[in-house]
Parts: sequence; structure tokens; C-alpha cells
Amino acid sequence: MRKLLWILEFVILIDTNAMAMLSLYVESCNTVGRDLGISVDDLKGEFGNQKDIKSDYLNFKEIKKGYRLYNYVIEKIKSFDGNIKVWFSLLSEIELLDVFLDRAFDHKLTGKCIPYRIRLKKPFRVQIDFDYEEEIVKSWEDIKENLGEQSIEFDNPEKERDAIQDIIKIAKIVTRYVALEPVDLYLYASGIYLRADEIYTHDGEFKAIINKILTDREWRTIYDNIQQDLRKFIQSFEDEYQKEKKIDLPKGVH
Repeated sequence: MRKLLWILEFVILIDTNAMAMLSLYVESCNTVGRDLGISVDDLKGEFGNQKDIKSDYLNFKEIKKGYRLYNYVIEKIKSFDGNIKVWFSLLSEIELLDVFLDRAFDHKLTGKCIPYRIRLKKPFRVQIDFDYEEEIVKSWEDIKENLGEQSIEFDNPEKERDAIQDIIKIAKIVTRYVALEPVDLYLYASGIYLRADEIYTHDGEFKAIINKILTDREWRTIYDNIQQDLRKFIQSFEDEYQKEKKIDLPKGVH
């Protein structure tokens, strides 16, 4: 963990899928008027009692993953006496808003009685004929506000000075040794830049790769090469190494 004024600080970066599931949990709680923290079993009961919606029509499997992430962050806040930094990339935010947009398209096109196989066609999902700010952006802002009331707040690494340049430098270093998909590469580079303790992701392959870099003996050369290049090309990592005698890379969790 990073040290800040002699206090341990926990740093976590959340990926798009994990945030989408957390958002789904928050929206489900809001729909039935219950506070965050309600268990998924109780949430099912509330939907049955208040909305008369059968659980078959709601993806409680995904909601449960969001609930698990919510509890995970809350426990970290308690464990570190509030000294926790939660990051969510602007690239991931763009992806998340696209998820919300797809959902809005489905809702609007369904209301127009357009069959599912037709709704999937691109021409029907290009022109936005609804209030984007109200139905997409506001939905995300409301979710962030709800989580903020529970002391879960997000920052975007791209808003840090020179962050983009350093993230790209790190991505170019990593890609010399590991072939990651572009978005995964950017996310991993962001986690390294942020000195994140963990990257919370439901992408099993991505999680496995970054954990192999961190702990697998057969991948030790890759870890060493990344560490050496970080020191060579980015001064802040060299300064960190001189002080700590190591450079910690993030681990993947879910």
C-alpha cells in the first residue's frame, strides 16, 4: 500500500464491467427505495413485494456481483480508516455510458414495438431521439451521488497532470513483454501509473495475466523487465525504487 503522511492508503482501480454491475445494484436499490447495503436476497423480496416482478426478469446474478463490489469497497474503507482512493478511468466511463446508451436504445425501441432481432441492427441504434443528458448522463451522476453518500467516491486518473503521457509511456513498456488487448493494456498501465494495490475486474483472463506478472515465478523475467524499464523511462519510478527498493505492480481481484 502507498504511504501518505505515514498513513497507509489503499488504492483500487475499477474496470468497466465491475462498475456496470455496481451501477446495476445501486439502481436496483433505488427502484425499490432501499438503502445501499441491502442483501441481494432481501432485494429480490422487495422486487417481488413492491414491484410484483419475478426474479426471472432481473439479472440478479449481475446485481450480486455489484453488491459484492459495494461490500468490498465498504470493508476497505473501514479497514483503512477511510484512507482509500478509488479510481475509474475516463476511458472506462465512456464504455460505461455506452452500456447505459445500449440499454436506453433497447427500452425506447421496445416501446415502439420493434422486434428484438431488428432492434439489434445498427441503423436503429445510431440516431439518439431521446434526452441523452437526462437519461444517460444524469443516471450516472445519480449513481455516483448515491455511492458518495456512503463515502465511495471516484477520481479519474486522466485528470492528473501529465497522466495521459505517463500512462501511454507505461503502456508502451508493458506491450514490449505482454500482449494485452488495447483497453486492458490501457487499464493495466493506468493501474501501474496510479500505484494501485488492486485492479477490480471480472475479466478472468486479464486478471490471470496481471497476477502472473506479479507472482508467477515463470513470469519473473517479465516483471523484472517492466520494473527496469519503468525506472529507465519514467523518473518518478526511479525515485520510488531508490526509496523503496522495489516497484509494486497491481494485482487483479474480483
